[in-house]
Amino acid sequence: MMTRKPARVLLLKDARQKLNPEPSPHFNPFAALYRMRRVLMVALLATLTVIHFEKLPYSYLVVPAGNKLIDYGITGAVAPRPEPIEGRFVTCTGAQRINCVVDGDTFWYRAVKYRISDINTPEIGRPQCETERRLGLEAQVALLENLNGGGLTMERRERRDVDQYGRKLRVVLQDGRSVGDDLIARGLAHRWNGHKLNWCG
Repeated sequence: MMTRKPARVLLLKDARQKLNPEPSPHFNPFAALYRMRRVLMVALLATLTVIHFEKLPYSYLVVPAGNKLIDYGITGAVAPRPEPIEGRFVTCTGAQRINCVVDGDTFWYRAVKYRISDINTPEIGRPQCETERRLGLEAQVALLENLNGGGLTMERRERRDVDQYGRKLRVVLQDGRSVGDDLIARGLAHRWNGHKLNWCG
């Protein structure tokens, strides 16, 4: 059976509470963040997902990590808009680069670096063998001849405007035909399908 506390005891307790009120709780930002951790995690994951898929289209995701050179998917997501190429090109030497050719698939035009997005050519800077270096030099000369041949335009056919190295991704056309096709026909390039060929085999 419950017994009620005397009125004197209750009054005394109430008086003590009035004289010594409990301090109001301080705002703790860390506790607030902890309570909102699930919402924050979902927001962070959503943001990272948007950033990830904006920069890395689907065709890029299926490429092995060691071969992620460019987004090779010709997606049709970007309407081709030809950009004319004019001027005389030389082989790139020194720090100042205006209109010059680096190798068979990379060149500078008006001080902007471009990567031909539909092909891959042998390396010159870090070749795996002497054969690759020799083919790379031949591809460099062939691209130089094409760029100085006139009737040139560029088209953007990738979702991304630039690759992870800051190079603009373009298909170079000469009289409406990809110069990459010419290099492929001469054995100096291969169609970029997400992996490099072995030029030393």
